[in-house]
Amino acid sequence: MNRHFPLYIMVFLLLATTVASCNKKDEPTTSTESNYSSYSYSTTLVSAFSLKANTKIAVGLDSVTFAIDQERGLIYNADSLPYGTRVTALCVNVTSASTVASRQFIVKNGTVQKDTIITYRSGSNDSIDFSGDVTLRVTSRDGVNTRDYKVKVNVHQQMPDLIVWDQSRRRDLPNVSSTLRASKTVMLNGSFMCLVDDNGSYVLSTTEDPMTGPWSKKAISFPFVPQVRSFTASVQGLYILDETGELYSSADMGTSWTHCGVSWNAIVGAYDDRILGVKNDGTSWVHDEYPARDGFVSQKLDSNFPVSGMSQLVMAANEWTAKQQAMCMGGVLASGALTNAVWGYDGERWGMVSNAGGVLPAMSDATLFSYYTYLRSTTSATYNKRVTWMVVGGKLADGTLNTTTYISRNQGINWSKGEETVLLPASIPAFSGAQVIVFDRTLGAGAPRLNSYDPGQVTPVTQWDCSYIYLFGGYAANGTALGSVWEGVLQRLTFKPVF
Repeated sequence: MNRHFPLYIMVFLLLATTVASCNKKDEPTTSTESNYSSYSYSTTLVSAFSLKANTKIAVGLDSVTFAIDQERGLIYNADSLPYGTRVTALCVNVTSASTVASRQFIVKNGTVQKDTIITYRSGSNDSIDFSGDVTLRVTSRDGVNTRDYKVKVNVHQQMPDLIVWDQSRRRDLPNVSSTLRASKTVMLNGSFMCLVDDNGSYVLSTTEDPMTGPWSKKAISFPFVPQVRSFTASVQGLYILDETGELYSSADMGTSWTHCGVSWNAIVGAYDDRILGVKNDGTSWVHDEYPARDGFVSQKLDSNFPVSGMSQLVMAANEWTAKQQAMCMGGVLASGALTNAVWGYDGERWGMVSNAGGVLPAMSDATLFSYYTYLRSTTSATYNKRVTWMVVGGKLADGTLNTTTYISRNQGINWSKGEETVLLPASIPAFSGAQVIVFDRTLGAGAPRLNSYDPGQVTPVTQWDCSYIYLFGGYAANGTALGSVWEGVLQRLTFKPVF
């Protein structure tokens, strides 16, 4: 049987076939087309970014490392440029595929370039103002694909090498209710221990955090009249001299005191489990220690070694000595004169480290401590961390108090006046006889904690130990006891480490 279709049905079928054919052509499904599109987009990737050298702006600009975050479209230097670096006219190097149509820097709200588009070409010396919002736009050769990167040249907004003493972080010495006559703060088993003479009453306070933690209080009933300023701690316990120079020890946190059977003119400090002192044996001045090592024989003092008024004894580890070294500075000689000498002790012998070359003045009751400074590399934008010894406070030969900070970057051998960035502020009154304890506070995620002093950071971290300076007590020029605890920190140490 023959079937006859109406004309309008034939026309409909013809149109439907034509539409279906057109739709099929629009489907982007061929492998060749997909691969080309992917390739085109990949050419917009930036593989390297750097600044060009310009010593008029800063040394080592071309050594600054930039990170490229492809996922978020960010280009930035994690280690910020020095404080005050001008970024309004920097030349750059950009590495990407050579087949791209264009690479353009789009600058908005800059100090110099308000609303500017700069086309980058290899070898170009066109400067870019990074003080505003900068976008690097890379366009593929076929013009179909573009990729945007936000480019940020980070500069320190604070002076990183300034030691800051925030007045809001000042505290009173603990448990002083009447008139403070004397104080001395030491470290024992990771705790700060502050002994005060509170108008004739003696109080020993203990904490693990002198800024935020509570101080536990213990009234001390000495069976003698103590020299509070001689209060010392070793790994074995606490020590103190009475008013006649007799040495006493306590193994129970100051509750009871035992006579040690020795009499000294002064305690120099603690070295491991021993207390070091000086005494006059009736014929000469000699070194002494307690408890004495097997075979120990008192050695006669060098005429330049102090018999009183020396700084606190500070432990120092360095790469030049096989043994732990301790150092003290200044003091009163047997002749009554003041000295500026720095002395070191290696566990067996004393030796003069330096006579300070005439820079460090002779003084008594100075405060010596070891901290950090950073020195700029002469060839790159990096800063090198240096252990730096510092002397603050102290009483000069004319009776006035020292207000200059002296520093040594070679373990006390050579000294110079400290840069302005390390000086104590005017808000801290002049003093002598204060104590400094350097301790690490953990910064970053998690609750703050304090750790024993351990310089250096060598692994990637989300938390890092920042070394803080705690300045305790001291005495004004008229001998009045100062009742403050100050916290200082080098600002650079508070910045999150890159590595």
